[in-house]
Amino acid sequence: MNRFRPVCLLLALLTGCVATKTKPSEEPNPFALPAGSPRNVRIGFVQGYPVTSLSVPVLLLPGTLVQDKMIVVSRDPRLNPTAILEITSVRGRIAVARIVRGQPQPRDEVVLPSADLSERSQELPP
Repeated sequence: MNRFRPVCLLLALLTGCVATKTKPSEEPNPFALPAGSPRNVRIGFVQGYPVTSLSVPVLLLPGTLVQDKMIVVSRDPRLNPTAILEITSVRGRIAVARIVRGQPQPRDEVVLPSADLSERSQELPP
């Protein structure tokens, strides 16, 4: 056992002296909690629709309650807003939403807007 002590000491010294590179921190996303989980309540996802359409179908998550005239926001996987939507009708788990601003893409997440998200989504083109 005595002959392993110098080897272990040498390994401990070598590994303790290695400097680790830290990744440059990414700009924090204002629409996510520090742990990376979204802070807006998810209600569903945009489904496929004709690009020329002025309304989009939204597949609601189970247990989600929405009503006519409710304003929601769609956002991409990076949590950036893509459109402001107004719910016009609900049929089971499908809500039909009128596009107020922006252009949602199929599979965009649809959430209830926070103050920050509402403000940022106002920058979208009409």
